[in-house]
Amino acid sequence: MDWNKTKTIFIIAFLVLDTLLVVQFYSKRNSSNYPVIQNTPFEEQLAAENITYIEMPNETEKGSYITAKSHEFTVESVGELKEQKIIEQDSEKKQSAFLRIKMEFDKPVPLPESNRQSKLNQLMREKVLSGGDYRYWHQDESTNSIIYVQQYKGKMIFQNQVNSIGMIGLYVNDKNEIYGYEQTMLEDIKEFGEKEETIPAIKAVEALYNKNYLKSNSDVKEVNYGYYTQYPLSTQQILAPTWHIVVETSEEQREDFYVNALEGDVLQSNN
Repeated sequence: MDWNKTKTIFIIAFLVLDTLLVVQFYSKRNSSNYPVIQNTPFEEQLAAENITYIEMPNETEKGSYITAKSHEFTVESVGELKEQKIIEQDSEKKQSAFLRIKMEFDKPVPLPESNRQSKLNQLMREKVLSGGDYRYWHQDESTNSIIYVQQYKGKMIFQNQVNSIGMIGLYVNDKNEIYGYEQTMLEDIKEFGEKEETIPAIKAVEALYNKNYLKSNSDVKEVNYGYYTQYPLSTQQILAPTWHIVVETSEEQREDFYVNALEGDVLQSNN
């Protein structure tokens, strides 16, 4: 028996077998319909839950934190306001300065039927201390008041009425008249730290979705860029650049959310 010849035949046979196995493997791999794992786009996730939203702001913002001091209203400065008086909150305690003032007009001002926004702005400029520094925000049906907030470089400083730091609430009576207001004010507003790129508005909405704040069948009604502090202090404030997002639920209830525009964290929800 020629051993060398037999060995050569075995080697060739094994090579042919290996080649056939490799061809068969790649043929099966290419023909198999393996599922490709992909993340569903965020917009498709919203659509699947019937969550709608307005057109998002496209502009890219560069933002930084800001600091501000709470203004102290004095008896003298408030006394200069005409056709109105301060409402004493504690008759036993006479103060010379206030962080918050409540005023009442001598004669209620009828709420205008037409050109309401421009006439309200005029009232703010003429009857309220530094009223031109505030901007209309919304009307609060629960307290029957019209809310103005301070702005910095054209961007609103978001807050709530309970812990307001730079807000004016115009009180409306059942005769549709403005009979007074409550005011807080910020001063010496400054930027600190380097400006950084902010997250896009749609990413702020996505942050809410990932935290399960967005319910099915809800509608994102407003998305605005401004400033917000989660923890208002008595005198000194630190405010973060913030996306304010207003959502209307399927029960037609308004929900307010705030997302840090630099870090993407949900700061607070006011429901």
